Amino acid sequence: MSSETEYLEAGKLQRDSLARKTCDLLCIYGSLCLLVYGLKARYSGMVNYSTTLFIFLALTVGLFALYKYTGNWSRHRALVTSSLSFLYLYLLASGGENNTGLFWCYVYPLVIFSIIGPQQGKWLVSAMLLVSAVILYFPEWSWSTHHYSTDIKHRFIGSIGFLSFVAFYMERARLMAQQENDIARANLAQLARSDELTGTFNRRGIEAKVREELHRVVRDRSEMSLVLCDVDFFKRINDQYGHDIGDQALQHISRILGDTVRVTDMVGRWGGEEFLIMLPNTSLNEGYQLIERVRQKVASNPLVLDGLELQMTISCGICSTRFFSDFGDLIKAADVSLYEAKAQGRNCTRPAVVA
Repeated sequence: MSSETEYLEAGKLQRDSLARKTCDLLCIYGSLCLLVYGLKARYSGMVNYSTTLFIFLALTVGLFALYKYTGNWSRHRALVTSSLSFLYLYLLASGGENNTGLFWCYVYPLVIFSIIGPQQGKWLVSAMLLVSAVILYFPEWSWSTHHYSTDIKHRFIGSIGFLSFVAFYMERARLMAQQENDIARANLAQLARSDELTGTFNRRGIEAKVREELHRVVRDRSEMSLVLCDVDFFKRINDQYGHDIGDQALQHISRILGDTVRVTDMVGRWGGEEFLIMLPNTSLNEGYQLIERVRQKVASNPLVLDGLELQMTISCGICSTRFFSDFGDLIKAADVSLYEAKAQGRNCTRPAVVA
């Protein structure tokens, strides 16, 4: 998984976590409010109203307990949203206690957009506003038991419509800003792990990938090979043609490495003219055959610049987790093998094998 994908997934989980916390707070504080106002209504003699509030209280507590027991967030979100929607309609249709039901209705769009997001929320809130208008202006078509004055009807529809509009755009803007922040963080993380010249992983980035793979190797009891490559006589290229040509030579080598290795393999610039290649799920013999193809392709594809044909070769040392399990031991073994390749004439690959 790429760094950008990792950060985007982390951002998505963070946004989902905020929705869960909002839903939890709604259940907890909503239950307290339902209990307090249910008792108050009972002592005021509003038996039917208090009974309805107690029913919603029991439903809220039950949904919260069910969610904590099963952990099914999707179902919990749907049930809480449905319960809150029915409570909204009941308060609007009944008027609540002393005509205060409308006050609590303003909470609805704010909570809905926070729990289910602006995309789904806009359709639900729009539908609820339409039903609200029917309850207010055509009470004979609904179960409404309370009649509001014309001014209150107009002001409520206008104010909750405006509040819903603002809540929608604020929630959408918040999510867009957070997503942009996640992408920016992902890009910064990618830059921190990438080599600016070659576009491959830098030393920190490839080392992190190798260490991650080592954990998987231990867990899955698989094998990984590691290759350390060095451009032969690179100093001569810099001295004879200049550092600009040297940089283009490294870019040329890195392109060949990236194009020749498999999709699952990873290439990083280990330092200077050295490249480190990680070969997951690859035995020492398989890795040797692969890196030989890479070496031969480098040797047979010179860098051509303005009539200049620059022939280059690489020397490679390869080791495997079959013989070395520690990161430091792997790097040391690959480096020793690379030194042997250079000592034996360069443009070859030498494996690190423990008898």
